[in-house]
Amino acid sequence: MLVDTHAHLEAVDNLEESLLHAKTAGVGAIITIGTSVASSQKAISIAEKYSSDELGIFATVGIHPYDAQAEIESMGIDRCVKQIAELATTSKKIVGIGEAGLDYYLEQENLNRKQETTDEDKIFQRKLLGEQIKIANDLNLPLVVHCRNAWDEIFEVLTRDNLKKAVLHSFTGSAQDAKAATALGYFVSYSGIVTFKNATDIQAAAKQTERSMILVETDSPYLSPEPFRGQKNESANVRITASYLANLLDVSEEDFFESTTQNALKAFRLW
Repeated sequence: MLVDTHAHLEAVDNLEESLLHAKTAGVGAIITIGTSVASSQKAISIAEKYSSDELGIFATVGIHPYDAQAEIESMGIDRCVKQIAELATTSKKIVGIGEAGLDYYLEQENLNRKQETTDEDKIFQRKLLGEQIKIANDLNLPLVVHCRNAWDEIFEVLTRDNLKKAVLHSFTGSAQDAKAATALGYFVSYSGIVTFKNATDIQAAAKQTERSMILVETDSPYLSPEPFRGQKNESANVRITASYLANLLDVSEEDFFESTTQNALKAFRLW
């Protein structure tokens, strides 16, 4: 059995067909992730509607620093955070808070759709992250952490606010960052990115991550692993990423699948 610890099922085309593919691939559980108030509500609805004995669907509720921009502009950060805190206790299917974190764009990236993240925006993102750390700690739930170009700062905030439980989703940090995460008791989740030919730093990090702290995910419908890079992703493909990691770490697929499943059960207290 495998657990896809991070998917965005509300964005998946032909959801029922995708869930059937997942079951066929040996996936026994999927966690669908909230990135705004609206998407968190959808995540809960999907988990409650589609979960079965063969494939458990669970949900998180949270506010991504970019995905929830429109909501924050219309309702304000305090109201959005309050709604997430209220949502977090509405269903037994909720197993975490997030996706929350820091998402910084750098000038040298030269991305047409994004400008370099300003100091003002960084302050806002840190506040938004801190508010969700409080919710996670208060409810004794793991925080699903998103980090882009901000590894030093993310650890500063997580330790400053004494985050108790965390999953570093779609990990793209260094081996040193992975060690720092597990030293704090945080789980490290690897997505299809680890299979990319140019992802040597992430592969090195995976080799240095304690086996007892490794999770696998798809981030579907995004980040398809090789050989499907660039195509729409689905939860069934978590098997490809898990198989790749088993080979990278020189362990049997059976043992690695079992260990990541047990890690997911510990990280999120599924079932």
